[in-house]
Amino acid sequence: MQTLFEFFEDFPTRQVKKGDLVIEQGTQDDLVFLIKEGAVEVLKDNVVIAEVRDALAVFGEMAILLDQPHTATVRALEDSEFYIVDDAKKVLAWKPEAALYVAEILARRLDSLNKYLVDVKSQFKEYGDHLSMVDEVLDTLMNKHPRYIERRPTKDQ
Repeated sequence: MQTLFEFFEDFPTRQVKKGDLVIEQGTQDDLVFLIKEGAVEVLKDNVVIAEVRDALAVFGEMAILLDQPHTATVRALEDSEFYIVDDAKKVLAWKPEAALYVAEILARRLDSLNKYLVDVKSQFKEYGDHLSMVDEVLDTLMNKHPRYIERRPTKDQ
């Protein structure tokens, strides 16, 4: 069975210098980036929300899956190299190992976010003033489901 590293070895790579942008918030393209080696910081509205050094960490997948502009900026913290997946939605539709890998990463992120939201909810639950509204907002966020999920095309389409 092919490992994930072997699977992505067939994709082109891009080298990025320290300080260069890999993805810019608000832009839109069909690319997904995976760290081959190096490190990045993820910024949302110019606030650093994460530093990532993990090989095969994925960036840009949310914009592809939701067909919307990138929701964060990714900037190299050091000279880095990335695997580039062009037309990523098509790759995810036809390569189950790639789709499963991205699904597992998204599930881990969602699990971490849910744990964080539960912690925040418990901190604000007992407030009797306007802060009690935080509990209601977080409850809504945790229980909201998407209204429409596009189906994967069949081979005939």
